[in-house]
Amino acid sequence: MPAKSPKAPRLSPSRINTFIGCPMKYRFQYLDSVPSLPSEPMVRGSFVHRVLELLLKRPPTERTLDAARADFDAAQDEFRQRDDFRLLGMDATDEEAFWESSRECIRAYYRIERPADANVVDLEKWVSAPLGEFEIAGFIDRLERDARGLVVVDYKGGAPKSPRYSTDYLRQLTYYALMCEVQLKETPHSVRIYYLGGGKDDHTRDARVVSQTVTADTLNEVRDTARRVFGEIEAGKSTGRFATNVTKLCEWCDYQQWCPAHGGDPSLAPTEGTQRVELRRRQVGLEPTS
Repeated sequence: MPAKSPKAPRLSPSRINTFIGCPMKYRFQYLDSVPSLPSEPMVRGSFVHRVLELLLKRPPTERTLDAARADFDAAQDEFRQRDDFRLLGMDATDEEAFWESSRECIRAYYRIERPADANVVDLEKWVSAPLGEFEIAGFIDRLERDARGLVVVDYKGGAPKSPRYSTDYLRQLTYYALMCEVQLKETPHSVRIYYLGGGKDDHTRDARVVSQTVTADTLNEVRDTARRVFGEIEAGKSTGRFATNVTKLCEWCDYQQWCPAHGGDPSLAPTEGTQRVELRRRQVGLEPTS
């Protein structure tokens, strides 16, 4: 029996975006595997995705408000047992505020569309595409079909951003369009973001929905970007050098204290990051990971 060919290296759209944002953060997160604590916005985003996944798995006629409330409750029971939720370490007041802000995201979704009208093709669909020495792969949150064809859709729990400031998100979704073209033999005509955060009625539907047409140029752009990023990652692995990108976002970076751009020592990150997470696990009553 011939030996199996080794699997090609794999990049997800989110990994590509992380590297573009800051190569050093990519190193901490994906190469050094430095543990990090979950953030409230991150967990809320996962929770809202889960509620909408449960709702849109139902037949269109069953996607009622009562069904949405039941799916919210089911997801709530599920998340209360999850480590990422428990690691937030919220007290009763903070937890209620978390659930209310999540409800507001669901209400914002209902202000964008009637769920019964969503022509969902698939949810959490795994797609991939080879790009020479490596492949790109990941889960599409929502693939739908309208009169013009397929659309790749994602939900964001933050306040709406204009197309100008949604570049990273739109690029990420265009990778999924490229994977659909390769795997499904059908190219989505658009990618679309639903922004569900922000205050009640503070944003119009048009502000909450940001779309971009998929063209040969946008597909070629992400294809070229993925190849460039893969090459730079491989070079960084060989040399040990990963650039830093100092921006205002550094303030919210999990790895800032070890970043050389901020006077930190990257070699300490795996040990100290693990200690930080294990301390929080003890504080919230979770078993240690090892």
